[in-house]
Amino acid sequence: MAEKRIIRQKQGFEDLAVNALEGLAGADEVHALEELLKESEKERKRYLGFAAFECALEDALKGDASTGAIVCRSDESSSLRREANRKTGGLWPSRSVQAFMVTMALVVVLVVVLNRGLGPKQGNSGSGTAPLPKGFAVVASQTDVDWETSAVSSGDVLPRGIHYIESGVVHLELYSGVQLVVEGEAEFSIESPLVVTLNKGAVRAYVPDVAHGFRIVTKAGKIIDYGTEFSVRVSGDTTDFTVLDGEVGLLQDERPEIRFTRGDSLRVRSALGKPEVLKNPIRVMSSSTASREAQQSLSIQEARWETSLQEWLRDPRLVACYRGPSEKQSRVLENLADGGVTATQAAVVGATACVNRWGQEGRAFDYTRFGSRSRVALPETMDDISFVCWLKINSLNNLFNSIFLTDGHEEGEPHWQILRDGRIFFSVKHPHRKGTSWQQMVFYSPPIWRDEMSGDWNMLAVTYDRKAGKVAHYFNGKQISLELIPDHARVSRINISAASIANWAEPNPLYRTDEEFTCRNLNGSVDEVFIFDGVLGASEIATMYSQSSGGE
Repeated sequence: MAEKRIIRQKQGFEDLAVNALEGLAGADEVHALEELLKESEKERKRYLGFAAFECALEDALKGDASTGAIVCRSDESSSLRREANRKTGGLWPSRSVQAFMVTMALVVVLVVVLNRGLGPKQGNSGSGTAPLPKGFAVVASQTDVDWETSAVSSGDVLPRGIHYIESGVVHLELYSGVQLVVEGEAEFSIESPLVVTLNKGAVRAYVPDVAHGFRIVTKAGKIIDYGTEFSVRVSGDTTDFTVLDGEVGLLQDERPEIRFTRGDSLRVRSALGKPEVLKNPIRVMSSSTASREAQQSLSIQEARWETSLQEWLRDPRLVACYRGPSEKQSRVLENLADGGVTATQAAVVGATACVNRWGQEGRAFDYTRFGSRSRVALPETMDDISFVCWLKINSLNNLFNSIFLTDGHEEGEPHWQILRDGRIFFSVKHPHRKGTSWQQMVFYSPPIWRDEMSGDWNMLAVTYDRKAGKVAHYFNGKQISLELIPDHARVSRINISAASIANWAEPNPLYRTDEEFTCRNLNGSVDEVFIFDGVLGASEIATMYSQSSGGE
């Protein structure tokens, strides 16, 4: 704290703000400015005013490029510039990349502080106050991670708050550009794009130039990066760290900052302890090694699934199993099911080859492009039916988003799709019976999809037990709904005939023909689709998910 007080005495708020916006602030100055912004509402408003005025001024000087109009003449520009200097004490930032990143980091601080300060006493419950960021880092990859807190999938934004992993390795990419590898057992939290608190465990940070000033906070002090790579291990009150490349600083309360360079390894036993030389460096795997190990782990999981898949392909209930082609240029999905079934190949229309859930290029198809689909024909009728599908949703753009839809919707034909609100829709067309409603019976799941799940691979399943009169929905191996089929809605047989994966063929003209109703493109990718003539039990679906998932 003494160091920050010295900086504040030497430099006023305006000097700190100007240097930050111009990209000239050192790490100490940025930290001092952050503290000022946290402590003073007046200074927060001044900083936001500086930033807003500068942006508006720059836009004014640029003019309207789209129309060629010039907002002010050169003499007016000079006058405006002088007026800006007078109002802001000479504030005229250069807009370097570094300045932009520092500004964004400080704005994050402002958002957090301002949101904390907004309570019920201020009213305006309907006002559009900015929500807190959901997080500041993306999970790039993970290997054998056992999350004690809520599990997070690769590709997800790591939620705010404290995270605890019992084992494994997770590779995080912070919004500032920092690459962070965390090895379990570990407890940590991402406070901002430039600040990580480490309570336990080991991490390795690669810090690009644009993120200099990034720091890891421990009980023993703050380790501040000045470029480019370092590792830290925390156990209790003791912090060990190694400078792998470049330079870092150690900042403890009431003490001046100490700098260390490449090859230095230190131990600090407490917030008041002096750094001691550490004989053995802290070894944590690099981000590139973490990524390779994650892919190797996926490859092992895939090999195990290939073995288990052979058993499923011999299941006498299996009518069809469609998956991405082994040849990248193929526009056909082979039906891998064994036995004497008559289900055809799937003809791919418009879809683009993409990476499957195992990271294999060209082994799945993306159906986002308008009109994309895979066409199938299953001429056999069935007593009961079960569907299983591995898919990745980018967004639910349409009112209905197809997973598997028969052409039209005739008696005995199933429709399986996802609604815009995230609920799964399943129905089998039943005849109208005297004394009952004309309305078709639809079986909905609870909402299973949220925007933050975009890009995640998930396994959906649905079972239609005609004889027992039950429909069950499953999400990632777990049953999420079970509903009885009313007597009037039961059918004598289930028919599929011609159908589409991830879209709908031209609808019957008796139905609505408007685009909102007919456009059912799945904005996402499909990896595998299974169709069974029979009912899979809850334990079977849980087993299939365990065998066929990436283990995350």
